[in-house]
Order: sequence, then C-alpha cells, then structure tokens
Amino acid sequence: MEPEQNIEINFKGGFNLKTLHHLIDKLILSLIGRSFIVLTDTEPIIKKELAYLPEEFTAAFAVEENAPSIIIKKENNKFKYYGYHYEPDNIDLRLYFKDEEFAYEVLGAKEGIRQAFSEHKIILEGDLEYAVSLIYIFEVVEAYIMSDNFSEKIIDYKFKRNISRLKLIIRALFLYREKGEF
Repeated sequence: MEPEQNIEINFKGGFNLKTLHHLIDKLILSLIGRSFIVLTDTEPIIKKELAYLPEEFTAAFAVEENAPSIIIKKENNKFKYYGYHYEPDNIDLRLYFKDEEFAYEVLGAKEGIRQAFSEHKIILEGDLEYAVSLIYIFEVVEAYIMSDNFSEKIIDYKFKRNISRLKLIIRALFLYREKGEF
C-alpha cells in the first residue's frame, strides 16, 4: 500500500481546495449553530434536552483545536447564537475535532456526530456532565439539515421534521449576524 499523498490544487489568486474546504466547513458549522436557535422553538426533543442544561450554559464548536469557535448559550430556556470567536471566554463545554478530515466527515454528511464521538474523533473540554445532551441536540440538528437518507442513518428511530429543511435553512441564514460573519 502506498503512503497517502497530500495533493494541493491551486487556483488563480492563490485559492486552493484546502481553503475551499475550510470555507465550506465554516459555513456548515455556522448553519448548524444558527439551526440550534431556530429548532429550539419547533423541536420537542431539543426543548427536552435543553432543559437538562443549566441556565447560562455556554458551548463552543470548532473544526480544529486552534480554529475559531461558534458560540451558543442557553438564555431563558432558549439558545442564543454568538457567532465565531477565536478565544472564547467562560465556556462550559468546548467540542472540536481531532483532525480536519474528521470534521469534514461529520459536516459533509458522511458520518453523524454521535458516531464520530463514539470513535473518539471529537475532543470535549469542560463540564462533561452535559456532553451527552449537547451531542444529542447536535445530532437532531444534523438530521434536520441533511438528507432524509442521512437522517435515517444517524437517528435510530422514525424521525419526522417539524419544519422543512428549506424553511429551517432560510430562517437560520437570516438570523442576526455578528460582525465579520457569513
């Protein structure tokens, strides 16, 4: 077996596939973070799991350890989206992927977050008491955003959306944006 080669394809202006990959990961992670907020109002599973998290609970999600994180916070039994931050403060739980390729597998709908978690492809730092609820909420959000086939693959029960995928994505994209965000 030959060793894996790292091939980089460059486009005009210094743009390469790795840059495109980072951009797509950032866009999808932002969509997931924004979908947390939209689905808090419509999905009973998320409302139930949200009740297990303490008030003012703050979570951060990142593609890699030193990458910027999206921040969500529980306020008044709802999630609030705080956008991307490089060095977030007062985080109760931080989730990031061990490797950029692991992130791509989850964010590119090749593998669910629970599967990645069970295979130790994710690093969790902070108050692990709430990790299971957060992973489960993330999984439900994934199921809403991704295709029906992917949803059936990652969710063990008959999953039914309470809001269409298109409506969710449109609502998520039009949430308030932080300065410098997509």
